[in-house]
Amino acid sequence: MMSKTFYQTSMMSALIAGLYQGDFTIAQLLEHGDFGIGTFNDLDGEMIVLGKKVYQLTSKGDVRLVDHSITTPFASVVKFEPTTVENHLSELSRDALEAMLNQGLIEHNAINAIRLTGQFSYVKTRTVPAQQRPYPPMVEVVKHQPIREVEHVSGVMIGFKIPDYMIGINVPGYHFHFLSDDRSTGGHVSDFILTKGKLEMETFKDFHLRMPASSEFNQADLNPEDLKSAIHVTES
Repeated sequence: MMSKTFYQTSMMSALIAGLYQGDFTIAQLLEHGDFGIGTFNDLDGEMIVLGKKVYQLTSKGDVRLVDHSITTPFASVVKFEPTTVENHLSELSRDALEAMLNQGLIEHNAINAIRLTGQFSYVKTRTVPAQQRPYPPMVEVVKHQPIREVEHVSGVMIGFKIPDYMIGINVPGYHFHFLSDDRSTGGHVSDFILTKGKLEMETFKDFHLRMPASSEFNQADLNPEDLKSAIHVTES
């Protein structure tokens, strides 16, 4: 039986370099997965893929279902069929959840897809605003991103644990996006406290990287000396 595949279009180092022009449609992305995260053309907000629905979490606080004809400059998806389920989780901070996962639930040198569903007493998110050409570097963009803090909200948090050796290709460590059940708020997760909920996971050991065909991508410096610190700034 063939292993299931973690599918990605473009690279994190390309976003760091300011390559925000999308060249891959949402319809094309959905051919490869039904669960994932990313961003949109011009870096216009955060993406959550749930089944055949793709949500755009904007810097203005809106949550929108997107047309499948729009494009993405960076996204990662899988066909999610959880093999690990932990019910009845309670009173977990982000740090506590990651510590629990690191103690044996994840495979450190594989890609782990993670879904956390439940009630949260606190969620802190940020969402990058749309950019215009000439695109500024991403380390500058994140200095101006709106930050939101919500309390007592039910929702779903999805994302991936990426191995450290994939730095530049993706974001090493844990990377989550949040969407409330009432579809009123969400974004890139900075912190949270889970009151009670359920954890679902699946491990992926096959990886497919689709590289953009643009001349900008071909000419970009995708391995700058400060890559590690730049990713820390943009993703923390």
